[in-house]
Amino acid sequence: VRLHAGARVALLRQQADFAPGRSLFAEAKSALDELLSAHDDMIRAAEALAGTTDEAERKSLSARYDRLHELLSHHDAFNLDHRIEQVLDGLGFVRADYHRPVETFSGGQQSRLMLAKLLLSAPDVMLLDEPSNHLDIDTTRWLEDYLVKQAEAMLIVSHDRYFLDRVVTKVFELHAHRVTSYPGNFKQYWRLRQERYEAESKAFEAQKEYIEKQEEYIRRVHYGQLHKQAASRQKQIDKIERLERPVMVESPRMHFGAVRRSGDVVLHVEDLSKSYDRPLFQNLSFDLPRGRRLGIMGPNGSGKTTLLRVLLGEEEPDSGKVQRGHLTEFGYYDQNLKTLPADKPVIRAVWPGDDPDAAEQPMRDLLGRFGLMGDMVYQQVAALSGGEKSRAALARLVAQGVNVLVLDEPT
Repeated sequence: VRLHAGARVALLRQQADFAPGRSLFAEAKSALDELLSAHDDMIRAAEALAGTTDEAERKSLSARYDRLHELLSHHDAFNLDHRIEQVLDGLGFVRADYHRPVETFSGGQQSRLMLAKLLLSAPDVMLLDEPSNHLDIDTTRWLEDYLVKQAEAMLIVSHDRYFLDRVVTKVFELHAHRVTSYPGNFKQYWRLRQERYEAESKAFEAQKEYIEKQEEYIRRVHYGQLHKQAASRQKQIDKIERLERPVMVESPRMHFGAVRRSGDVVLHVEDLSKSYDRPLFQNLSFDLPRGRRLGIMGPNGSGKTTLLRVLLGEEEPDSGKVQRGHLTEFGYYDQNLKTLPADKPVIRAVWPGDDPDAAEQPMRDLLGRFGLMGDMVYQQVAALSGGEKSRAALARLVAQGVNVLVLDEPT
C-alpha cells in the first residue's frame, strides 16, 4: 500500500480513546491540533516578517507565510469554532453538552465524538468502518449530506444500502477471496452484478457446450481415418482457458415459519407514562392488532428502548397499564444481544429451553437458514462477530416459537 507523499490517512476507530477530564468541545478541537499549530506558525512568520530588514530572510518568511495561509484557507481554518459547532450539532450534541467531561457520555455518544474528530481532521483519505452505527435517522441523513460535499477520498464499510446509495461512487465486492469492482452507487452495483452473473453464466454454458461437442467428435473419429483431425482438435480444446461456473452471492434464506395464532389484539396500552430525570412519554394509548407492524421512531436517548421494556413488563411504568392479548408469546431482540449467553456454543445458546433431547439436525437446519453453518454452530457466542451474533439472536426467536416479535435495532 503506497500513500502519496504528504497525504494523510485516518481510520474511524470502533473503540473510544480520550484524554481524561477533557470537555466534549476541547476533545473535538484536539482533532484540529495540526491546523492550530499551523495558525500559530503563520502568526510567528508574520511577526518575524514585520521585524526583518534582510531581503533573503524576508523572501523566505514571505513564502512561508503564503504557504501556511493557503493551507489554512484550504481547510477553512479561520473559522474553526464554527466548524466544530457545525459538526457536533450535526451529530446530535446540544450546546449544553459542550463543557461536559467526555467520560460522562454514553458509549454511543463517544462513538459519535470519534466520528466528529475524524470529520474535523479532514484527512486526505478517510477510512470509515460502519460510520452510521449508533446514529439515528436524522443524524445519518446529516452525515450523508456532509460526506457528499467533502473533497476527500473515502473508503467506507457499511451494511446500510441507502447510505451507500447516497455517498459512494464505486463499490468493491469481496467474495470467495476476490475483489470485484463496480462503478456507481449501491443500486447500480446491484443491477450490474446481476447482469455480470447472467453474462458469465451464458459464457460458461456456451464454452461447456462447445467443449462437450468437440470431445464427442474426438471420441467418434479418434480411431478412424480422421484421427489426425481429432488429435488437432484435442490440442485446441486443451489450450482453452476454462471458465469457472459463476456464483451469485446469496442472502441467508431467513424466515420465521408458522406459529400459534394469537388473539385479534396482541397489545392494549392505556395512559402509559414514564419519566427519569425528564418525561420520556406521557398518556400513551394504543391497540396493536395481530399482524400489524408498528415502528417506533425517535432520536437517540428519547426513550424508545425504555418503552419496549415497559411494554414487555421488564420495567414498571409511572402510570397507566399494558395488557397482553390472548395466547400471545413475546420474543425480545435486545440491541445489546444480552439474551444470548456468551459462554455457550451457538447451538446451545439458540436451543429452546433446557431440553437436551431436542433433535440437533433441525437446529442446524434453522441456524443454516440464518447463515450460521458448519463448525460455526459449535463456537462460543463470544467468538462470533457482531453480525453473526445478531443472526443467532434472530434464530433464537424462531426456535422459541414466539408469535409477537419485539425488535430493538435488529439491523
